Amino acid sequence: MCSANPSNALTADVLLSALADARARKEQAAQDMRLLLAYAREFAVPRPYRLADLAQAAGMSISGIRTAYTPADIETVSTLLAALRQHIPAAD
Repeated sequence: MCSANPSNALTADVLLSALADARARKEQAAQDMRLLLAYAREFAVPRPYRLADLAQAAGMSISGIRTAYTPADIETVSTLLAALRQHIPAAD
């Protein structure tokens, strides 16, 4: 539905741009949550975070936490941790 009115076209472009930006933020937030969950379950020491605690904090079910992240997410967290270890000296 196109309008001959240029101000309506500009509004639509701004609206579509805002929607695209919101979608990008939503996708980034979802990725951040997957990586945080992968860290909490696979890398946190001395033990993984409890599923119930993560589910409550994430607004998800326990079964949703179990399936929220993938092996690729675990690999990404591992890579990020390795990069951090290179930049932060180990405590003696």
